[in-house]
Amino acid sequence: MSKRKAPVWVKILMLAFLLYAVVTIISLHAQIADKRAELDSLNMRVEEYEAANEALRQEMQNGISEADISEIARTELSYAEPGERVFVDTSSR
Repeated sequence: MSKRKAPVWVKILMLAFLLYAVVTIISLHAQIADKRAELDSLNMRVEEYEAANEALRQEMQNGISEADISEIARTELSYAEPGERVFVDTSSR
């Protein structure tokens, strides 16, 4: 039995397919690594949101105190206690 050699164009075609397969595999590995990093980042954000939700849930269960109401009124609404004077610095405008 004699061995028949494959034509040159078949060898070139096989080499091209092999190179394409290698490049595709490398590209897919890079995409997988990027997606894993993105997943880790999203999981961290989920944990942060869950912690914030738990803190809000606890705050809702405990209710709001007079001190909390007073602090919100002062900082967010610019309210003042009766008889208290509030000075506004306009020199930075």
